[in-house]
Amino acid sequence: MQRSTGPSAGRATPRTAQANDHRPASAGITRTPNVRLRTCREERGWSQERLASEIRRFSVIHEGREAGVTGNMICKWEKGDKKPSLRYQRLLRALFERSSAELGFVDDDPNTGLPAHASGADKASREIVPAGTLLLQAAEADAGLHNALPVERRGFLRLFAAAGGVAVVPLGMGGDDAPWERLSAALRRRTTVTPELADELSRCTAGLYGLEERVPARALFPRVTGHLGTLTQLLESSGRSPVRRDLASTAGETAALAGWLAFDMNDVPSALAYYRVAIEAAREADDSALWACVLGYESYHSAGIGRHDQACALLAEAQRRAATGSTVMTKAWLAGREAEEQAARGEGRAALAALDRAQDAFDRADDGDRVWTQFFDRGRLDGIKVTTYTRLRRPAAAHAAATEALRATTPHSGTKKRSLLLGDIAEVHIQRREIEAATQYATESLAIVAATDFSLGLTRVRRVREHLRPWQQTQAVRDLDEQLRALT
Repeated sequence: MQRSTGPSAGRATPRTAQANDHRPASAGITRTPNVRLRTCREERGWSQERLASEIRRFSVIHEGREAGVTGNMICKWEKGDKKPSLRYQRLLRALFERSSAELGFVDDDPNTGLPAHASGADKASREIVPAGTLLLQAAEADAGLHNALPVERRGFLRLFAAAGGVAVVPLGMGGDDAPWERLSAALRRRTTVTPELADELSRCTAGLYGLEERVPARALFPRVTGHLGTLTQLLESSGRSPVRRDLASTAGETAALAGWLAFDMNDVPSALAYYRVAIEAAREADDSALWACVLGYESYHSAGIGRHDQACALLAEAQRRAATGSTVMTKAWLAGREAEEQAARGEGRAALAALDRAQDAFDRADDGDRVWTQFFDRGRLDGIKVTTYTRLRRPAAAHAAATEALRATTPHSGTKKRSLLLGDIAEVHIQRREIEAATQYATESLAIVAATDFSLGLTRVRRVREHLRPWQQTQAVRDLDEQLRALT
């Protein structure tokens, strides 16, 4: 989405702006990718070109001059080939409302959590506030704009902050209500929001879903709840309109993600509370696909406590709700989940029928669907087949599916879904009595679990270890035990 630019008096030429960022790299310096900057960009759901566009727009609005930043420059910053000039660092800090350390420009000071060698003025401007809260005074002061910004620009800054996933909360305004309780109350109030802002907030939610695949839940959770705070505040302060449905749907998607992250952190009560309010949002938005997603997420909890019958019931209701609308990939995911759970119950015919439905829906799906199916690709579908065939004690079919799954996924990707796949493949090799291969895949899965703090992946590896009990005296299994102990 493109936004209109503001006044542009006193512009510098793009060539001048770029010149500061194309200094020759010093010899002997090791290239270190700027993962923090990349993560901040991705949590907004922005491409590198989009970030460059936002910097240019932001510069015109708040500095009154152009910036010559391009997507290629963003790429170089994230790869560590170059470092942003001081001007671009300042713009990025104001744009993302993050410190230099949070954007990966300097190392953290271990004693304060602030950028090393930060000046007193810089520290003062980086007041610590709750997730999702923006002190506009500090942001404007950081860019040297507090006294210079016209009233209309300050209003735009507030709108921009909200669009970027930062809740604009007046100082002194807080509240001890749980996030799901605030959202539940907001859903019952009159609200309005522009289509442009609703679209921007939806993009931010999509970006957060994308990060979930590789960012630990504990690290991502505050960002998700901060974004949920933004959505909640907008629901609290505007009137009913067709756009409200979009906002409620985005809030429900965000609440569903918060519930999934809480589940990953083993906080089941909070997870279920977020799921309930996500369903409340789905009901208001008349979003049956979102409702289906939440039921699909909840099925993992039922499965985790051994209630595979309850998981199947949840998935049946989810598929009923997903039957309408163009949510073909959602149907594929839910059918695949049912196949896993029916196989766990020993219902072979029902499991294979569900697997056929999953494959058929996947083959018919176009690119995209909803934010929660970003993870569901051919490799994940093949992983579900591995799980289903393994649970049905069909090692030949499971091995064939495992081979296809490995071919369809990127080696060493380090994503959470790959940890699940590797755990499933380890189970295949156990059934084939190939113990060294089984422990090798379990070890690779555990490495991803350690990097992403993924509890569902850890549960899968522990199940593999339980099935390795007959070979627990072998060196391969002892080595796996040693790595498991290191995580506990």
